[in-house]
Amino acid sequence: MRTAETSRSLWSFFAALVLAAFGLNWLWEMVQMPAYVQMAGRSWTEATLPCALASLGDVTVTLAIYGLGALAAGQGRWGVQPRWNVYATGALLGGLVATGLECRFLASGRWSYNEQMPVVPILGVGLWPLLQLTLLVPVSWASGALWASRVARTSAAKGQDAQDR
Repeated sequence: MRTAETSRSLWSFFAALVLAAFGLNWLWEMVQMPAYVQMAGRSWTEATLPCALASLGDVTVTLAIYGLGALAAGQGRWGVQPRWNVYATGALLGGLVATGLECRFLASGRWSYNEQMPVVPILGVGLWPLLQLTLLVPVSWASGALWASRVARTSAAKGQDAQDR
């Protein structure tokens, strides 16, 4: 029974993490779209699909960073228990990945910034995409952890109710 509860909690964590990461990143992408030359002037309707696709990429990055942390910690449930060091690691790795991706995509011409995008001087990347992964990776993990703890409490309460009968 304990293994089933643990498995349910872990699946709940990842489901909530994916939903939170997608929703938060989609909203962020939609808000920052006017700062990109390729997206400036598009209506929200026209930007919805490209921003949704970019958000799927952000979800993938969020999961990959989680996987890297789990491998380094040697524990798949590494981020399920909310701890400051987990979130700090997510923020640091999110910022590093964002910087690397922005440098790569800017150099390849995949996208470019207009005057609405503040650029971080030393790094040469946009502030908004840098903040995006730096902030939203740990926030998504925290959302997943919060949801998983609620599911675990609900399951434990149901189990207790069944025992009391």
